Amino acid sequence: MRTITCSALVDRDGTRGPSRLTLDGGTITAVEALPAGEPHDDLVVMPALANAHDHGRTIRTSSIGGFGRPLEVWLHRLRLFAPLDPYLAAAAPFSRAVAGGQGAAMVHYTGVQGLTPYVDEVREVARAASDAGLRIAFAVAMRNQNPLVYGDSAPVLDHLSPEARAEVEKRFLSVAPLPVAAQLERVDAVAEAIGGPMVDVQYGPQGVQWATPELLEAIAEASARTGRRVHMHLLETRYQRDYADAAFPQGIVTHLKEIGLLSPRLTLAHCVWARPGEIDLLAEAGVTVSVNTSSNLALRSGLAPVAALLKAGVKLAIGIDGQAFDEDDDLLREMRLIWSLHAGWGFEREMRVEDVLEAVLANGHATLNSPVTGRIAAGAPADLVLVDRAALDADALMPVEPVELLFARATARHVKETIVAGRTVLSDGRVTGIDQEAVHHEVRSRLRSGMVAGEGFRAVLPELETTICRHFGERLGCC
Repeated sequence: MRTITCSALVDRDGTRGPSRLTLDGGTITAVEALPAGEPHDDLVVMPALANAHDHGRTIRTSSIGGFGRPLEVWLHRLRLFAPLDPYLAAAAPFSRAVAGGQGAAMVHYTGVQGLTPYVDEVREVARAASDAGLRIAFAVAMRNQNPLVYGDSAPVLDHLSPEARAEVEKRFLSVAPLPVAAQLERVDAVAEAIGGPMVDVQYGPQGVQWATPELLEAIAEASARTGRRVHMHLLETRYQRDYADAAFPQGIVTHLKEIGLLSPRLTLAHCVWARPGEIDLLAEAGVTVSVNTSSNLALRSGLAPVAALLKAGVKLAIGIDGQAFDEDDDLLREMRLIWSLHAGWGFEREMRVEDVLEAVLANGHATLNSPVTGRIAAGAPADLVLVDRAALDADALMPVEPVELLFARATARHVKETIVAGRTVLSDGRVTGIDQEAVHHEVRSRLRSGMVAGEGFRAVLPELETTICRHFGERLGCC
């Protein structure tokens, strides 16, 4: 049994004043308003945050020159990273997540280390999440086409020097994709290996440009049959928009509806280039869209039509996508950035702070099949983030609403404690289940050593990126 007192509670229903919470194991058993004048800790308590789209990236990609590059070349640059022990690779981002107040996160597992059999690897990822104390949804990445560009690789390969072509073919074209049936079986095997109260396993098609219609149709049927959720990128860049328009002249969202993939079980990441009619279809089907603003800025993808999504009634969630504004997995800062960019100008209000709170405290959790509903109430899960209000309001000149302070200046450094399923996973800046500093030190050491093995690919990267830029530039203008 534990009692927490605070100066304010903030949840999807609004703000309450000084309160007392009682926790018993993994459940909140009582929430009471404190009598006027009763002493309390100077904390703002919220439900733990949900990161609705991420990949569990181990380290900052600007460290390999990835900053400011379009997705279509940035993805290839990730091959510079040497494979790591999967536990170590996952422990780094998971420790950063709980340090920033996250209680649940999507792991769209596109970055397979490949040092052990797949199911053995994901067991280590789940073990890292358990040690960190983080709830995760694990979406098994599924793809079977277009390993280099959106369409035939030959035009790009034909423009490369023999040395560059050999490196590119070795790294991107040497392994055939798994058959559709085998990919579905892999999801079942992963669910059997790691599924449980703290891990939700989902289908993770990487995107319509990377999954054949046959694979998408099979996933839609399997999701309808099993009830398992689906997590997928859609229309992240204008080059993906161009591909979708050419491949699906009836409209990509219409196609997804026709094959049965649109449903409340579907989360779509990005939708930066979605059109008004497509947005209406997403709302009608109950699809959730995870907005990933920092990632879209870093990769020059554009800004999602957040106001239009909200106006249409689309359920919004928020993701970091491994590319938070300062590459630090700070979801509090991400909340502020999204509101700042999409709230409207002057006296207009196109997005409210309540919309952001709904997205990160409730809708995101729902996409991860987390039991957190965004409400702090008796019977709710004891998944909480405790923010140091005194540090947040160091000036202390006059009473200011805690929500206003949160959206003005809150970052991960203001998080005093993160509680997940009743367990304190962060206390006074220290992750309790993982030695965060040691993990990051070891990650950097191993990645530095591994850079030597990628020297050949590093040498040809400028040529590859120039060729890919020309390839897309001939279609839509310079990338």
